[in-house]
Amino acid sequence: MEPSVGFNTRLDDAFKASKDKDEAAFIGFITAGYPSKADTVELMLAMEAGGTSVIELGVPYTDPQADGATIQLTNQIAIKGGTDSIKDVLGFVKEARSRGLTIPVILMGYYNPFFQYGVDALAADTAAAGGDGFIVVDLPPEEGSTFVNTCAKHKLSYIPLIAPTSTDERIKYLLESASSFVYCVSVTGVTGSRTELPADLTDFIARIRKQTDLPLAVGFGIGNPQQVNQVAEIGDGVVVGSAILNAVDRAGENASPAERAKACKDFISDMVTGAKQKNPANQAKIIGKQPAAEAPENDESRFGEFGGQFIPETLSEAFREIDVEYKKLKVDPEFLAEVARYRKEFVGGPTPLHLAPRLTEFAGGANIWLKREDLAHTGAHKINNAIGQALMAKALGKERIIAETGAGQHGVATATVCAMLGLECIVYMGEVDTERQKLNVFRMNTLGATVIPVKNGQRTLKDAINEAMRDWVTNVRDTHYLIGSAVGPHPFPTIVRDFQSVIGKEIKAEMQEKIGKLPDAVVACVGGGSNAIGAFHPFIKDESVALHGAEAAGFGEDVEEGHCATMSAGTPGVLQGAMTYIIQSKDGQSKQSHSISAGLDYVGVGPEHAWLKSTGRGKYASVTDEQALEGFDWLCKYEGIIPALETSHAVYHAVQIAKTMPKGSNLVINLSGRGDKDMPQIAKIRGVEV
Repeated sequence: MEPSVGFNTRLDDAFKASKDKDEAAFIGFITAGYPSKADTVELMLAMEAGGTSVIELGVPYTDPQADGATIQLTNQIAIKGGTDSIKDVLGFVKEARSRGLTIPVILMGYYNPFFQYGVDALAADTAAAGGDGFIVVDLPPEEGSTFVNTCAKHKLSYIPLIAPTSTDERIKYLLESASSFVYCVSVTGVTGSRTELPADLTDFIARIRKQTDLPLAVGFGIGNPQQVNQVAEIGDGVVVGSAILNAVDRAGENASPAERAKACKDFISDMVTGAKQKNPANQAKIIGKQPAAEAPENDESRFGEFGGQFIPETLSEAFREIDVEYKKLKVDPEFLAEVARYRKEFVGGPTPLHLAPRLTEFAGGANIWLKREDLAHTGAHKINNAIGQALMAKALGKERIIAETGAGQHGVATATVCAMLGLECIVYMGEVDTERQKLNVFRMNTLGATVIPVKNGQRTLKDAINEAMRDWVTNVRDTHYLIGSAVGPHPFPTIVRDFQSVIGKEIKAEMQEKIGKLPDAVVACVGGGSNAIGAFHPFIKDESVALHGAEAAGFGEDVEEGHCATMSAGTPGVLQGAMTYIIQSKDGQSKQSHSISAGLDYVGVGPEHAWLKSTGRGKYASVTDEQALEGFDWLCKYEGIIPALETSHAVYHAVQIAKTMPKGSNLVINLSGRGDKDMPQIAKIRGVEV
């Protein structure tokens, strides 16, 4: 083996020591702060005593999208127990070093907590505490060059993740940022022990070995000494996580830190018996190298500073396929004609736009016009995007569709389109939302969809998105994630926006036809923001048209965790694949949120809305639950239209804006959905039995 030319002595020495013993390095994972703060340092010392070569210390995060049930739960418990910041995690590392820990420690987690801490400060403080590097699950090279280069400056390793779905070309790109070893994800899926390892694992590792001489560590699904040995014979390191955490749990709920540490040590001592190598293949020839991360020159994934593609490596090829296919389809006359035909013949477009005379008189200012997306098939604008993406999925050869839903309208639209096109449909919906939107759950089931209640986290829209992403990570080869709002990683915000822009284009044409000019303002509600960006986008360059978004203030912006006024009260960060505004703690943990409307109850917002806010082109204000109910009543009373609770926020805000505008000016409200789905909830609020 060639001498090290790397810069992280502890990591290089750990792999060399294992080689000298004819063993694979045993890399153990625990979640910092789990089961309690008092356990972490004891477990780290026990891991070394049991034979661990390298510790991966998990940084707790509210939204660990690529992790299985075990690590999800440990994250939740750690955060609840007070380990919710990088400062806490670095404190564990520093204390462990002071108590004699000698093996390397790598921090493993998701990007937003690292981003909120500050990349320069993070690298400096990690080095000072005695850390050795990072694994960042959702930071691909396209987004990570600054992070990698900053790590290198402080002699910290950045460990890239390579998945079975990574192409040879992409593997070459990923390896540029490696400095000590490479983490090879053994399966397409989330973390967690499995009964057996994949049959093609040897071929996968050999494919990576062709392109690098650095050590290769294999993780995901390893739970017993026999599996450790299988991996040890084809690589240089074995990563075990969920199985260690399960072993700690088996010590018992009332076990002391010492008892848990002993359970951890005993389990690892048994596991490392499998690390001995007899006939190893694919072995490293060098230990350590200098990374060469470069920032991509062309970044079409951004809206100013917002957007991007912060995703687990398993999904990178799927996103590349979607991006390539969509670029073809969006200029394909036949595809566009098919989408337009469905808009006319199936959805019932163009949906009408008409003056609301009595609401106008009530407001006493601008003329108020209503764009009637509530009259679209299935009762909301969501059908526009569902049709476009389902047709795109068929073009990609994906016959299984997954979706997330909050209020249920996107779920109903997706179930409808899948029934029409003969596609399998699975819809993830927060358990809270399944209760308050029972009617839509029944509609989805009736249409042949499988609705899966999500019981993690707050059990609302954000958690449904997390669960859908976990499904996609696991089933990426045959599944398309038909995301319902203009959120998530590139190119989803652009795709959803484009399919929903039919709304704004029709408003333009209809206003020209009715009054011979553009409106003075367009108003729409904003959760993730699909109906609003669809209404706004065609007007962005028309500076005379003001764009107003109404988001949900819930119980009030001043009520902690009692609202989801993302752009009024949020701060920039990375959530579910994109840089955007988030309702979060200073440490990057998503906060709880609340809205009377399931469809607006989201702690983030689409990145294009974040950009419109930052540039001042879009104006956003929040509307409380009580005010939304006023808007609901106004539209019922004055126009004979029962709006969705989401839309009711826009109605209330539009009336306030109209009051400030001169008579004769014109304002359009995008009525994004009808209120049938909300009637049981409103009846309950008002004490009426139905």
